Amino acid sequence: MSNTEPHSQNQPRRQSSPPAWVRALIGLFLVLFFLGGLYAGYLFYVTVREIVAHTELPALPVIQMPSFSLPEAVADVEESLEPLPQMPEMTPVAVSGEVVYSAPPPPPPAPTGERINILLVGIDRRGGTGWGYRTDTIIILTVDPVNKTAGMLSIPRDLQLSIPENGDDRINTANVWGYKYDYPGGGPALLKRTIESTFGITIDYYVMVDFKAFVEIIDTLGGIDVNVPNVLHDTKYPDPRPGDPHAFKTIHFDPGWQHMDGERALKYARSRMSTSDFDRAKRQQMILVAIRDQALNLNLLPKLPTLAATLANNVKMDMTMEEMAELAPLAPQIDTANIKQAVLEKPLVYAFRREDGAAVQLPKWDLINPVIADLFAAPQALPVEPTPTPAPTALPTPTPTLAPVQIEDLQELAGESARIAVQNGTSQPNFAARVAAMLMEQGFQVVEFGDADRLDYPATVIVDYTGKTYTLERLIELFQPAPENVRRCPNLRSEIDIRIIVGQDFLLSQQ
Repeated sequence: MSNTEPHSQNQPRRQSSPPAWVRALIGLFLVLFFLGGLYAGYLFYVTVREIVAHTELPALPVIQMPSFSLPEAVADVEESLEPLPQMPEMTPVAVSGEVVYSAPPPPPPAPTGERINILLVGIDRRGGTGWGYRTDTIIILTVDPVNKTAGMLSIPRDLQLSIPENGDDRINTANVWGYKYDYPGGGPALLKRTIESTFGITIDYYVMVDFKAFVEIIDTLGGIDVNVPNVLHDTKYPDPRPGDPHAFKTIHFDPGWQHMDGERALKYARSRMSTSDFDRAKRQQMILVAIRDQALNLNLLPKLPTLAATLANNVKMDMTMEEMAELAPLAPQIDTANIKQAVLEKPLVYAFRREDGAAVQLPKWDLINPVIADLFAAPQALPVEPTPTPAPTALPTPTPTLAPVQIEDLQELAGESARIAVQNGTSQPNFAARVAAMLMEQGFQVVEFGDADRLDYPATVIVDYTGKTYTLERLIELFQPAPENVRRCPNLRSEIDIRIIVGQDFLLSQQ
């Protein structure tokens, strides 16, 4: 590892449980850069709270979706897309007048005050189910809750650092080693500790995203708008196929504003063969800002359940959805102009070839430290100004309300607590998730969704098992099935009350 002078930001401070308002800013930050749609979730929460405060509602059922608690996954290291490297032993070697050293003793920690830092990690696990893969993207998101500013720091995946208890290696292997050697908390915990012990940046939370979640989130937003600064032409973009996992294809982007769907945005964020990892890191930051802007520009309440369903199996984090949803209204308070962006690129790092032949990047700490200090310094307290007295003619902001008929409908649905299963009987991928999201938005309790026994149902079928009549009638109004396709199969021991097999007729009605 390279070191031209001792660090000034290397030792992690002692982690402590942040107060509730600090956790609120964590939720803000995740919404800012990744899940801006949760703002709409807050509005929905306020509305329901008002209903409960002013009407006599029965207890609402808890929506139980599979894997929504985002459990800690245990990865099978054999699923890794690349073979595990052998840990190199770093010894002093002269390279072009510089000397490469092993990691020095950690220096004092950097003061971070009330700043909140979130580690955003992207991995490619196509063809696998675990989380023990090399990290393609490593970005630290930081928010200053006092001055309402934020920042992003991209760390190149080939940056060689000292990985605690594993020696010197590329930082993108830390997640693999964490799972392979059963590090407490797995790969994300070891990656967090690597950053904390090397940069002196305390990581409060992490979010790990795979390519599928990335694509579906952008598609749920209706795409994003990105101002492409330069022509991007890549003739070797990865395009694995059955029997040819190393196949590639050509992709092209012209300069100027581009509207990108999820797949196109993924290509723009991943391409590197015609440019560099450093340029790719800048493009990934552009994508994050575009996601944030699009989320804040839309009314995302109808899309919130779909986002949640997308995240359930393709995002791993150590923060609950409830914590984020509670604090989402703070999201718009940070202006895009107040978001700093930095990439650890040349001359902050330099290329080096190890004894085993691997090409890595080594840090120049005398140049990196000022960048870290600028992005992660403790926030300065701002003077408190007196709150101006509103003019007599000023009107209060109205609180969202529901019509009486909507309140009555929620009461009836809550009273029956009917458990609903949604099955996709069409060839449209993920259509069951979309229908489940729509039903959840309207107050129905969907407990499972997935594909039906076949994907060629011409018409929707509704099966009633336990006689929850109000819910059944509401579903008939919504799906308009033929009378012969509303079937009653009494079974009081059924784990679900109503099954909906969505057919081609309903799919066409939604297009």
